[in-house]
Amino acid sequence: MLGQASSLSRTQQKLALLSGENFNVFRILGLESSEVRMHSAFLGELLNPAGSHGLGATFLGLFLETMNQKLSPETEGFPKFNTAAARLTVEHDIGRVAADYQTGGRIDIYLESDGEYIFIENKIYAGDQQNQLGRYQAHRKSARLLYLTLDGKPATEWSAGELTTDQYQVFSYKEDITSWLEKCRQAASAYPLVRETIVQYQHLINHLTGNAPNDFIKMEMQQIIRQSEENFVSAYALKQAFEESQAAYANELAEKFGEAWQQRFSENLSPLPEYAIYFRRLNNSYGFRAERNGVEVSANEEEALRPVVALVLTIPKFRRDNNLLGTKWMEHRYFDNLTPAELYQAANDETARQHLFEDRLREAAFYADKFKEITAVLVPNE
Repeated sequence: MLGQASSLSRTQQKLALLSGENFNVFRILGLESSEVRMHSAFLGELLNPAGSHGLGATFLGLFLETMNQKLSPETEGFPKFNTAAARLTVEHDIGRVAADYQTGGRIDIYLESDGEYIFIENKIYAGDQQNQLGRYQAHRKSARLLYLTLDGKPATEWSAGELTTDQYQVFSYKEDITSWLEKCRQAASAYPLVRETIVQYQHLINHLTGNAPNDFIKMEMQQIIRQSEENFVSAYALKQAFEESQAAYANELAEKFGEAWQQRFSENLSPLPEYAIYFRRLNNSYGFRAERNGVEVSANEEEALRPVVALVLTIPKFRRDNNLLGTKWMEHRYFDNLTPAELYQAANDETARQHLFEDRLREAAFYADKFKEITAVLVPNE
């Protein structure tokens, strides 16, 4: 069975090479995991009736149609939303996040039409933020909240706050956005540049979600699994073994990356002599942690640190944190979100691993340098 599956996988790789599928402008430009610069911006442009695609409200109408098909019969759809009059904003600012996390933030995709609102929280790899969906509902209680992730996982309690799962709808790139994009591609048949750009994005989503772009290959794989009870049971065992191996590889990489991070960012960045401030990594985010006499302190409880916190929050994409001076989600994908091929190569090839680490360290170094630059004004005069 493994031999047959490997043969099909090689066939798929050859088809991708022959079709030019591997030439993906979004991946080449390093935008594949950027939620704001890539995914929210691209989805927002398609959904915007005033978008540069020139098809008016066509894509928005298809989006709502696709979402309606996903909803359960007892859940109200979007019959009142006037797509032709819709206005859209990406990264819509609803004010600074309050200290109690009850208001404020930025809504990834903000749609309004004739007093009806749709807010889309777009998650690729970034983690949830405290009471994120609760804050969006507080901004506009009548708004429909859509929570979009790669695989359709619901929001954590940390993000949902007091909202229950019937107060927001969960959609996935793997199924819902994939289905919608195919409708968009067909609708754009008379607009070749728009159509081919959508095709490029479809290939990117297939890459990120693990969808097999070739239906024939996918059906052949399924047929192999269904050939016998032995194959079917073996496929399940392989799935479990793969997931355990994937987690083990990801943990090994995270441990080695932690060592590389410590070597790169061991400097005390504090402009204040009574504190030490270090740039720390927290899984798929990073931030500035303060210590006094070798003991970690909460930024919110230290009066002397407030000017530093205020400066950190001026750094783009840094957000308030109860204990740290500020945190930011990592732009690059974390190790458990790598494709199987990328994960295997990074785990087993030193050169591939170093390239992977360097991309993430270079991204972080920009913010460490920015911290030193903006806090220089707080350094006491000698």
